[in-house]
Amino acid sequence: MGQSSLQYADLLLLDDMLPLDFSPIRTLEYGHYLGFFNAVLLSLEGWRVYIGNETFAEALAALPVDASVKSRICRFNEGNGIVGRLAYVTFLDNAVTLLPYFTERGLPFILQLYPGGSFDLEQAETDERLRQVLLSPLCRKVIVTQIVSQHYLVDHIGCDPEKVEFIYGGVHESRIDFDFLKDKVIYSRDKDTLDLCFVAHRYGTNFAAKGYDHFVTVARALAAEDQRLRFHVVGDYTAEDLPLGDAGARFTFYGRRPSGFFRSFYSRMDAIIAVNRPFAAAPGAFDGFPTGACVEAGFHGVLNCINDPLGLNVAFSDRQDIALLDDEPEHTIALLRELLAAPQSLYDLAYAGWRKFHEVFDVDKQLWARTRIIAAELARPEALIVHPRPRPSGLDGITDNVLSYWRDQVRSHQEALKDTERRHAALIELCRHQEMLIELYRHQGIRSACLRAAVHSGRRAWAFLGRVRQIGRTRLVNLRARIRRRLP
Repeated sequence: MGQSSLQYADLLLLDDMLPLDFSPIRTLEYGHYLGFFNAVLLSLEGWRVYIGNETFAEALAALPVDASVKSRICRFNEGNGIVGRLAYVTFLDNAVTLLPYFTERGLPFILQLYPGGSFDLEQAETDERLRQVLLSPLCRKVIVTQIVSQHYLVDHIGCDPEKVEFIYGGVHESRIDFDFLKDKVIYSRDKDTLDLCFVAHRYGTNFAAKGYDHFVTVARALAAEDQRLRFHVVGDYTAEDLPLGDAGARFTFYGRRPSGFFRSFYSRMDAIIAVNRPFAAAPGAFDGFPTGACVEAGFHGVLNCINDPLGLNVAFSDRQDIALLDDEPEHTIALLRELLAAPQSLYDLAYAGWRKFHEVFDVDKQLWARTRIIAAELARPEALIVHPRPRPSGLDGITDNVLSYWRDQVRSHQEALKDTERRHAALIELCRHQEMLIELYRHQGIRSACLRAAVHSGRRAWAFLGRVRQIGRTRLVNLRARIRRRLP
C-alpha cells in the first residue's frame, strides 16, 4: 500500500499478530473494522519472534479476510505517512510499546484489555504500566472482557469508571456452518470412540499453567478402564513432554493449527478439558472464562469441562450447559466417568451448551458493542486540519539515510498541503455560498425597504400635491377677488 494512496484514515489498527492467522479473534474483529470504517491496520510483526518461516506477503495472502481490505494492511514501518484520528490496540504490552507513538502524534486511542499480554494482577510493574496507559489523556476508552479486570482497573489502578467499558467475552465467529442435530459426530451412531481434547498454547516448559498435566493425569486413569477413549492435543505439545504410560498409543498430537482446522476437528470431539491455573504461567497472570479455545469448541457442540478459580463466570450454569471442574484430577475423573457411562447425558449437556454459547457470544452482538464505542469516539469534534506526523519515532523503523528521511518528510508535507488546499477550497466555496445567501437576503431586505419607502413617498407626494392644489385654489380665489375689486 503506497503512502500517497491512503494518507489519512479515521481509524488506525495496530497489532503484533496479524496478518498471521493464529488468532481468530483478531482476524474477525479487525477484518470487520477494515470494512466498516475508513481504517488501516499496521502490523508490528511480533509473531516473527517465534515463527520464522512465514513472510509478510505469504501471511497476508493467506489471511481469511475479504480481499478488498487486504490493501489496507501493511507493515508498521510502511505506515510513516499515514495519519489517523483514532487508534485501536489490543493487549497491554502492545499499548505500552505504542504509547510513545501515540504521545508523539497526539493520537487518541482505545485499548482492548484481554487477559494475557502482560496484564498481571497485583504486580507493581504491571500496575505502573497500566497507570501510564490508562491515565494518559489520550486513552479515551478501555474495553475489558472479564469482571475481575473491570474491578481491578477502577478500584486498584484508579481509572475513571466512565472510561471502562465491560463487554463480557471476546469476538468469536459464531456464524458457522454447524448444526448440532445434523453435523455433530455422535458415538455409536457415527463413530465407535469417545474423544476428549485439550487445546491451548504452550508457554515454555510450564505444563501446569493451562492444565496439560491435569489432562494427562485424567487421561491415563480413564484409559485404563475405558477402551473407547481417545485423547487429542492441539498446541505445541509433544508426546515426550510428560509420561503418557499405556495411554500413549491413544494420544494424537496436532501441533499448532490455524482457525480453519477446528471446524472438522471439533465436530468429532465430545468434551474439551481445560483446567487453568491463574498466576502459574507468571505472577499475576490469568485466563479469561471461558478461554478462546473453549468458546470455539462450544460453538461446535463440544461439552466444556472447565474450571473457574477466579469466579469470572457470569453467564453459564454447572451441569445445565457446562461442567465445572476444580483442580483435583480425582474429581474430574469421577465426573467424566459418570458422563461417559451414559453418553446420551453427555450429548444432552453438550447440546444445551451449544445453544448457550451462541446466545452469550453472538458475534454480531459482540462486534456491535465494540463498533458503537469506536464510532462514538470518532464522532467527537476534532480539528479541521489533521497535521502530518512529527519528527521520526524510534518505532517507525526509518532508515538511517537522512536524505531518504527528508524526502519522506517533503512527500508527507506535500500530501498534507494538497489535502489542506482541498479543504481550503471547500471552505472558500462554502463561504461563497454563504455570502451569496447573505447578499440575497440583503437584497431582499433592500427591495422590501424600497417598496416601503416608495409607498411612503407616494403617500407623501399625494399629500404634497393635495396641499399644492389647495394653495393654488386659494390663491386663485384671492386673485379673482382682487381683480374684481379693481374693475370699474
